[in-house]
Amino acid sequence: VVMVAQPPQLLLKDNTPVLLWNGVEVKVPRLKHGVLFLMVNQIASQLTFCEYKIHLDYSRGRLVGVESVEGAEEHSRQLGGLDVDFGIEVGWDPVVVNRGDEGVAFFNTRMRNWLPSSDFTRPYLTERSVLMLINNVPILGLPDIVVNSDGAPKYIIELKTTNRPVNINYVNRREQFQAEAYYHMVNQLGFRVSGVAVVKVVRGLGIRVLDNLPGIVNAIEGNAEPRLTKGLMVHVIKPRPIESVLKDVEYALQYWLGVRNASPSPGIGRCRVCEHRRYCPFSLVKTP
Repeated sequence: VVMVAQPPQLLLKDNTPVLLWNGVEVKVPRLKHGVLFLMVNQIASQLTFCEYKIHLDYSRGRLVGVESVEGAEEHSRQLGGLDVDFGIEVGWDPVVVNRGDEGVAFFNTRMRNWLPSSDFTRPYLTERSVLMLINNVPILGLPDIVVNSDGAPKYIIELKTTNRPVNINYVNRREQFQAEAYYHMVNQLGFRVSGVAVVKVVRGLGIRVLDNLPGIVNAIEGNAEPRLTKGLMVHVIKPRPIESVLKDVEYALQYWLGVRNASPSPGIGRCRVCEHRRYCPFSLVKTP
């Protein structure tokens, strides 16, 4: 479904989520845990880390660690935007960002930055919103930076920050999926983006990504080395065909639509960093 002119709006009618988009009213099907919509970053974690962890995040709450908060704060410092309206704090979080009245507020606030309504004469845009409907389930995407050329989007940049310098040297499957999804979602809205990259930055070095955009674009176009400076690496992503990405999304939706139960992906490394490890029935690490 491609509908672009006006930003979508989410409503609750008799506790039933309804999406209004270009005069069309779409009834959102009942999803697990009472969620009203899904987000690309959540689907990416579901597909590439452990789906059962997502299940426990929603049924028991998730533990927000110091590094997660530092990452969100650094992201906000780099790009500005709306993160401060929906800040996270260290401790247990009931995950309300896409549930109930909080979810409606989050969704509609994000639509202030609806990508098709943007001014493409600007050299770049930050924290735009895009949307895809799959089986009438709204899937919200929030690409970090859209670089414009000739009055249209040309490149998409997904920003990742880390405290560990070694982490900038590679892109994991979750980051790859996010970049692919944003690339296809933007193009499904009628644009013709030429490329997508994951830019990784070490926190605390004073690097500002937006100041490095010319070099990042050169790296995407193959005219510069991917390591622009100490602590900043550009990873150009070659997206899989949209059919492959949609197949992954449809598999993830089977869980949310109640077609199947959550599938665990236990592993020593994964379980060790999971806050649910002590009581998860599939955990391989039971220590505190």
